[in-house]
Amino acid sequence: MQPSSLLVRSALQSELDVLVQCDTYAQSHESRVEELRGALAMQSCLIAQVSSEAVGFVLLQYSFFGNGFIPLVCVSHQHRGQGFGLQLLLAAQQRCRTNKLFTSTNTSNLPAQRLFTKAGFSPSGSIENLDAADPELVYFKPLTG
Repeated sequence: MQPSSLLVRSALQSELDVLVQCDTYAQSHESRVEELRGALAMQSCLIAQVSSEAVGFVLLQYSFFGNGFIPLVCVSHQHRGQGFGLQLLLAAQQRCRTNKLFTSTNTSNLPAQRLFTKAGFSPSGSIENLDAADPELVYFKPLTG
């Protein structure tokens, strides 16, 4: 499967189970399921599909000081490394209603850090004390138009 055949669209509230299937963390953490349920209710979730198969999703919210914020981008384990994460970030960027877009990840999450850099995000600081001994790294991307 290639990103060129990827369709990114707004996720439907009825697709919660599809999102959970993509997200191994959600499969064992009810708090993540509740986060996804809330994102679906707020219509802040984009889902990526190839031939009607969900390969991942991204959440786009405006809770970070009124700016666009991506709290979560997830590609199913079997579809990682194929460019879908980058395409999800680009789709969120295109739909963002503010001229600043932020995201974040833990210091320990090196794949996410590489993905954000590849998508043109720049480091913008860190937040201590969210997860013990694993600071949250904040990334920023200026948007035009």
